[in-house]
Amino acid sequence: MKNLKKRVLILGGYGTFGSRIARLLSSDSELQLIIAGHDKFKADLCASQFPNFAEGLRLERDAVNLAAQLKALHLDLLIHCAGPFQHQDYRVARACIEARTPYIDIADGRRFVCDFQRLSPAAEGAGVPLVSGASSLPALSSAVLKELQDKFAELDSVDISIAPAHRIERGLATVRAGFESLGNSFPQLQDGQWRETYAGNHLRRHRLAHPVGERWLCDFDVPDLELWPRALPGLKNARFATGVEPRALQLGLVLCAQLARQPLPFNKLQLSRLGYRLAAHWPGGSGHGGMLIHLGGIDRNGQPLGYRWQALGLNGDGPWIPAAPAAAMARKILRGEWNRAGAQACWQLLNLDEILRELTRFSVVTAVERLEPDS
Repeated sequence: MKNLKKRVLILGGYGTFGSRIARLLSSDSELQLIIAGHDKFKADLCASQFPNFAEGLRLERDAVNLAAQLKALHLDLLIHCAGPFQHQDYRVARACIEARTPYIDIADGRRFVCDFQRLSPAAEGAGVPLVSGASSLPALSSAVLKELQDKFAELDSVDISIAPAHRIERGLATVRAGFESLGNSFPQLQDGQWRETYAGNHLRRHRLAHPVGERWLCDFDVPDLELWPRALPGLKNARFATGVEPRALQLGLVLCAQLARQPLPFNKLQLSRLGYRLAAHWPGGSGHGGMLIHLGGIDRNGQPLGYRWQALGLNGDGPWIPAAPAAAMARKILRGEWNRAGAQACWQLLNLDEILRELTRFSVVTAVERLEPDS
C-alpha cells in the first residue's frame, strides 16, 4: 500500500518553513513525505514527527547527480525550501525537469522568481509543471489581488507590508537573506517612474490591527515589485516594506544598511550570523505579526477607492502564513487540478480561500475593509 501513495520530497524539509509545509501535508494519509537536506540527523528527526507518513533522507541541492537521484526516488512532487534564494541558481528546478518531477519552491528572491519563466520551454518539453514563489509573496499577495481586483475600475497603487513577530522561531537562511540584502539597490515604481531605492531605506511607520499595532518598517526588494506592474500596466506605485521589532533592533538594521553602502570592509555573512544570534536573545517584542496589503484606485463611477487587507499571525503562529501557499499548491498538483506544463511564478494560481483553508488550525485571522478616500 505504501507504494500507492504520492511521494513528495521536501528539500530543506527540516527548516523553519519546510517543516511547517510537511506538517500541513501530513494531514493527507495518501502522501508519503520525504524530508531531505544535507543533515541526515535533522531530516530523520523531523520525519519522526510523522510516523508512517515520512522518512528522512540526505540530499544535497548542489549534488552533481541530483537529477539521477530524483529519478531513482520516483517522486510525484518536489518542494524546494532550501534557501536563501537570492543568489541561488536553477539547478534544482533543472534537475526536476530532467527527472520529469513536478516542482514548487518558496523563493522570495526577485530575480529568481521573476526570471523563472526562462525554464518554461524545457519544462514544457518534459511535460512537467514548475512553480516558483509559492509563499506570502507573490502567491498570497496575488491571491488577495485576485479577490479584490474586480471592485476597481482602475488600480493605480499597491503597498504591501510584512511585520513578523519577534518571539518566533527563525531560520538562519531567512536571517541571512535579509542581512545580505541590506544596502543593495533595486528599482521600485513611484509615480509612474522606476526609481532606485535600497534595502533598509525609507524607515516609516505602519499600523496593523490589534494586537500587532504600530511597527517601523523599511524598503526591501521582493518579486512583487516587478510582478504587480507586469500584471497591471496602469499601476503607478508599487511599494513593499518589512522590518523587525523591537524598534531599537529595527533602527540597528537601518544603520547596517547605511554602513553596507559605504566602502568599508563588510562581511555580510558574519553579520547575518551575528544578527541571527542577537535577534534570538533581544529583549522585548511579541509573538504577534502580520501582513498588510493596501490597494488604491478608482471605482466604476470614477471615485477614489481603497481597500485594506490584512492577516495577523498571533501567539507565534505567523510563520504558518508563508507555509500555507506551498501546501495549497502542492495539493492542486497532486490532485491533478494543476498540471499545466511549463515554468512560472505563483501568480494568481491559487484562490485566497485555498490558502486560508490551510491555516484554520492556527491563530491566524484575516480581515478586509473598504477605506474612506482620505484613509
